[in-house]
Amino acid sequence: MAAVELIFPDLKPDQASLNELEQDWPMFMKKLTSPNPGVLCGFHGWVLTENGRNVRDENKKVVVFEWDKVESFTSFITTSQFAEFAASIGHLFTGPPRPQLFRTDTSPKDAASVGKMEILRLTVQNSEATALALQIWEDISVYLKTCYQEGVTVSYGKSQNLADEIVVGLIGWHALENQSIETSGTGLEGFIEKLKSLGELSCMGVGLEDMKLPPVQGL
Repeated sequence: MAAVELIFPDLKPDQASLNELEQDWPMFMKKLTSPNPGVLCGFHGWVLTENGRNVRDENKKVVVFEWDKVESFTSFITTSQFAEFAASIGHLFTGPPRPQLFRTDTSPKDAASVGKMEILRLTVQNSEATALALQIWEDISVYLKTCYQEGVTVSYGKSQNLADEIVVGLIGWHALENQSIETSGTGLEGFIEKLKSLGELSCMGVGLEDMKLPPVQGL
């Protein structure tokens, strides 16, 4: 199991905020991860599509972290190191970030490292729907790996820190032509419809790049 944090901060719409974020991103991340409180790997980038709509020009930031354990995340957000990081970057956003923590079946590293990844988040109403959604994701994983073997990476799990119960699935396509096949009405579409029957489904395509992080303290 892996502890995966997704962040979708709301960047202020002015060009100056965007420029500052891009220019000072390495400094902000140094404040966050030096010393490293337990982040095994990290990726950042932009939302490219959302529910089939091209949103790259809307500058929607996305950050993906894998933590060594859930407890590292929950303890870190109470520390002065986190408070100082938040104070340094907070003026660039319309409000405080709302990190979403998930416990997934596998590390997101392989899915995120391909550069372009799909993030599917399903909001459900009860534990029964959660269990059904996780079973569908297991079926999706088997289906895609059977069709594309090493050409696709899938990770999925459920939320740990949110008021709403959310099931997330991450799909990393190592060959974009395979993604094109699956978005043209083949087998994956049936699984997506099953997920939609359980709750509210949000589908994002994101472009990511690897973040160079210092080693975790004590490792």
